[in-house]
Amino acid sequence: MTNQFHLKEDFPQDFLWGASTSAFQVEGAANEDGKGLTVADLRSQKSKYLDTSVGVDHYHHIEEDVALMAKLGLKSYRFSISWARIFPNGNDQEPNQKGIAFYNKLINLLVENKIEPIVTLFHFDCPVGIIKEYGGWSNRQAISDYYRYAKTVLELFGDRVKYWLTINEQSLIANVPAMNGITDSDKHQLRQKGENSNYYMFLAQAKVYALCHKLYPESKIGPAVSYMTNFPYDHTSANALKSKSMEDMISFIDMDVALRGELPSYYKRYLLDSNIELDVQDGDEQILQNGKANFLGLNWYSTSVFKLSQEQSPKMLDGVISNVEKVRDDRLMNSEWDFSYDPVGLRFALQKVNDRYPNIPIIITECGWPEREELEEGKVHDTKRIKYLNGHIYELREAIKDGVNVISFNPWSFLDLLSVNDGMDKRYGLVFVNRDNYAEKDLVRYPKDSYYFYQKVIATNAQNVVKLNIDEDKEEI
Repeated sequence: MTNQFHLKEDFPQDFLWGASTSAFQVEGAANEDGKGLTVADLRSQKSKYLDTSVGVDHYHHIEEDVALMAKLGLKSYRFSISWARIFPNGNDQEPNQKGIAFYNKLINLLVENKIEPIVTLFHFDCPVGIIKEYGGWSNRQAISDYYRYAKTVLELFGDRVKYWLTINEQSLIANVPAMNGITDSDKHQLRQKGENSNYYMFLAQAKVYALCHKLYPESKIGPAVSYMTNFPYDHTSANALKSKSMEDMISFIDMDVALRGELPSYYKRYLLDSNIELDVQDGDEQILQNGKANFLGLNWYSTSVFKLSQEQSPKMLDGVISNVEKVRDDRLMNSEWDFSYDPVGLRFALQKVNDRYPNIPIIITECGWPEREELEEGKVHDTKRIKYLNGHIYELREAIKDGVNVISFNPWSFLDLLSVNDGMDKRYGLVFVNRDNYAEKDLVRYPKDSYYFYQKVIATNAQNVVKLNIDEDKEEI
């Protein structure tokens, strides 16, 4: 059939096939070469499993890991820079030269191998120094310290990095304030601090968006958003409205502020209903309007089903994800960690984003399948991950045919990495790292079966990807 409307029919030839990690989850070397302590380091130390002191030791395996990326054929690599590796306390007078040298080396290796760096500036690892000094993101001072850090990094690496992500999953860390080192014995005060940290992060990002546009007009910069796609348990309006409200408050709020430059009305109502006051000052409105993102990073894993409940979430602040119960859909393949295999949900989710922000460039910054895995004679046969990748890449192609402007896919994760709550039990990697929760072992890297499947995806621009029935569980694809 002749394509008389000139619609896209497949992945473009310059599509950025990539993979993702974050600094604290792969680097290790938490106490080496001048790096400062972060909240992520502290959280890992409280875990009964491994911590960030070694992790999977990407810091000392950088050449080997980039060589594996090149062999895989990656066109992009989404990673994060540790703020405390550049400014150990978050606001030191001078940056840490050894930290700069590490990221210079990594970026140069990527560029030499024709792998596009996609850099996240802040991924769950606030420096402890600024938390001790003034409360970190719960204080307006964090805006200027983050801006100075971001400006330093942009000026250092912006000649080689074209894609920047400001903050990873902001709404989640605002609603779990402990992830930013924010605590309070008074429940309402904790909510107040959490929402003000959210507001300060919005302002800080807006200032950095504007700076990046000024320094590097051709570059792309935006947020990395946790994109929850929720469905109601039944057809009642109350369940449907609650599911939509959670999507707005966790996902679309970050997109709305980044692309529209203002706080949305549904968020203002939530603050009013919750008796929460933001530290709004003269000039803030203009800061948000003057600094907008020019693309979106979306972390998308699965769909979720919710129904109203009297249960309170033990982790999230009241009012956002509260009085709901997550319902398992046993018609789908489900992981041990309650992720469902629902790839059509990705296409649906991308259509919703495109409806709201037509033709905005989108990078899938995370999308992956967790499993417990063991090495068997040097191999890992991760058939469920292959199924997951195949299904989601197939629906990604369908979304592109729908007219969604997806420019890159970076599944989580390139390497097996540290999961704070589950250690090395919860593996996402295309590459197996030989260690467990309690022993470093030899840290040897072993490409899994999914690595070789994805290698063929990249080599053929996904011509090996096929449509599967939702209940089909193929051993090989």
